[in-house]
Amino acid sequence: MDNPVKETSNFIGNNNIEEFMLNSINANKLHHAYLLSGIKGLGKATFAYRCAKYILSDTLKKNMNVDNSEKVSKLIESDSHPDFIVLKKDIENEKSLIEIDQVRDCINFFNHTPIFGGYKICILDSLDEMNINSTNALLKIIEEPPKNSLFFIISHNKDSIIPTIKSRCLNLQFRKFSNDVIESFLKTKTSIDEVYDLKEIIDLSNGSFGKALELIKEDSQEINLKIRKLFTEHSDEDLYELESFLRRSNKLDLFFELSIIKIDKLIKEFALKEHKYENKKIDKFFHIREKIQKIYYEGKKYNNLNNHIILDLILLIKKSLYI
Repeated sequence: MDNPVKETSNFIGNNNIEEFMLNSINANKLHHAYLLSGIKGLGKATFAYRCAKYILSDTLKKNMNVDNSEKVSKLIESDSHPDFIVLKKDIENEKSLIEIDQVRDCINFFNHTPIFGGYKICILDSLDEMNINSTNALLKIIEEPPKNSLFFIISHNKDSIIPTIKSRCLNLQFRKFSNDVIESFLKTKTSIDEVYDLKEIIDLSNGSFGKALELIKEDSQEINLKIRKLFTEHSDEDLYELESFLRRSNKLDLFFELSIIKIDKLIKEFALKEHKYENKKIDKFFHIREKIQKIYYEGKKYNNLNNHIILDLILLIKKSLYI
């Protein structure tokens, strides 16, 4: 399956992170594990691939640009570089998580010395898509890292990172993009005339290029429409049909993310009213938000997002309207 992330050489924003990494590489002062954190769609995976190509090219330059025509790029793009591995869920075989056997393959990968005499590099995309067993197996590697090993560990949710992983990594926090930057970016990718409710898409993107691109797709618009109905107090949305739709469409992640954004917006609206009664509402909204996140992330971690749990998430979201 094609992966445009590993092929692209474009990295927009967060230049301070690239400058820091470039200085660390050229000064030969690399940490063994970097945690690339921040919401989805900020270029974390693109950055990880840029770093890997630059390091494995074994060259010193003023920037990290490695042309796609170079040998190291071609090897990485074809998944054939002997000193490079990626851990990600197997979408082709409909796997929802990174499984422990994949982490064991990674351990075996690091048991061999680098073929080209430099580093052996692993990109983990992402930590949020690992269950407790695969996470524990990963922890064993980064607790006692093999010589010349280098990890780029991507996480989209800082609250789900266990302390033992966080303490062994150097955290690089990626910042969100402004609405103006998001709008300019979208104009380079599509005709604005074809986008329904551009302002809402920009707001829902939450500062993420990746999310903005996802939201302009037709099936994502359908998810957004269903969320609108769900957050309408007198909606006739069939909750059981919605649960079935989320399972069929494989869009539960997007549904969860947009629902949390919607709740956050409601919290901000109540906060602006500056009334004691509204403060009670805000506290209850935060409580429901925490419950939703706990159910979702624990379900992901233990590979247990079954029909019943998905319905519980939907009912919690619906409950928030009656606070």
